[in-house]
Amino acid sequence: MCSKIKRDESCYNIAMKSSRRTVPFLFQGSLTQPNYFEGWYFKQVHTPSNRSISFIFGISTRDAHAFIQIITSNPLVTTYVRYPIESFEAYNNGYRIGQSFFSPDRVVIDVADETIAVKGELSLAQLTPIHRNVYAPNIMGPFAYIPNMECNHGVVSMHHRVNGILQVNGESWVFDDQTGYIEKDWGRSFPSRYVWIQGNHFNQAAAFMLSVADIPFLGLHFEGVICQLQLPDKPLRLATYTGAVCSGIHHTDDGFELTIKQGSTRLHVIAHVPQQGVLKSPSMGAMTQTIKEGLGGSIDLVLQRKGQPTLTLSSHHCGIEIEGY
Repeated sequence: MCSKIKRDESCYNIAMKSSRRTVPFLFQGSLTQPNYFEGWYFKQVHTPSNRSISFIFGISTRDAHAFIQIITSNPLVTTYVRYPIESFEAYNNGYRIGQSFFSPDRVVIDVADETIAVKGELSLAQLTPIHRNVYAPNIMGPFAYIPNMECNHGVVSMHHRVNGILQVNGESWVFDDQTGYIEKDWGRSFPSRYVWIQGNHFNQAAAFMLSVADIPFLGLHFEGVICQLQLPDKPLRLATYTGAVCSGIHHTDDGFELTIKQGSTRLHVIAHVPQQGVLKSPSMGAMTQTIKEGLGGSIDLVLQRKGQPTLTLSSHHCGIEIEGY
């Protein structure tokens, strides 16, 4: 069994081939694949200071480098640190870039530049993956089986516990049973227009993610929806492959709102985005585009069934992006 994989990933690929699609945390591509990117997103909420911090790490083969991107809220700060692509090391239980290591149960971070310095270690526990089956091996449903999609999306954990200490610009952030979230993307480019919302700091037990995006497919385009509302009794999946559609996206004074319809179910989403920070995003495998994320945003959700409101939720510390709409 391989213990470490750099440019020659053949042993790792053979060992993991059968389970890749159902375990999105695994490395889905190759360091030699042209015009390719792959990125993982770890978000941690630090309620004692009313702040959040997210780590985005990955690789770009177009201009051959690995990267770690960091975004914090209150104040909103972003940075992007490049590493030689050879510094990206995939292990059976996680990934290393430079002095940092990321796995489903542990994060070791050591990043510093002129913008921010973050160092420390976090332990992750009680991860909450989404339900999977043969029809829907990940959040993309049957579209997960289609090769060469422009952008693939995977949810690793809707909600988990975070413990440990980070030194952020010399200040100690002590995580004592705090909240985390993990997802990832891989392919060539982000969609030309999309909405992405994530929140798991609600006024009651719940976790939420939503993406509405323009999807190129077989020479045509359609608006794709993937949405997971994780509730203690029964998770709710709203997606294109389950009959969901977005009724329209409308801008408001401090964000936007939209409604997802699926049969007799309606989910109204109101997003508030007080601040946005600039992050790098992929275009044909190169991290040359920019997007804006509001890590300190908030959302309100109203779930209706057969015309009657059945649930109202609100979350702070949300990640929110809207591009092209």
